[in-house]
Amino acid sequence: MSNYVMDSAVILNNFNFSFGEDVYFTSNEILDEIIDFRSKHLVEIGLKQGKIKVREPKKDSINLIKKAANELNIPHKLSLADISVLALAFELKFPLLTDDYHIHKVCLKLDLEFDSVFREKIEK
Repeated sequence: MSNYVMDSAVILNNFNFSFGEDVYFTSNEILDEIIDFRSKHLVEIGLKQGKIKVREPKKDSINLIKKAANELNIPHKLSLADISVLALAFELKFPLLTDDYHIHKVCLKLDLEFDSVFREKIEK
């Protein structure tokens, strides 16, 4: 069993997604991005089975992510949902699953483990 922090891309971009033995941590902001029926149904199943766990990051972690985004000159490219999962990945030290290249850039800057769901992962 592995633990991950998940962006909405895990559900939205992967039509063959199944939870398996893994556990996925995310924020309410990410769950708010999931609006189609199929994806909402998957989330409901994941929550009921304990495969999705909702956590809210600490303010200090959020501020650290905002600082890193400013240093990369991309603060306008990150939504509150993006910042929340980056902060969770920082706190929990679990790999962050996302297809968002701006999130990848922040992960690289902060040396956070990450992987893509559908798109290629950036290296630098």
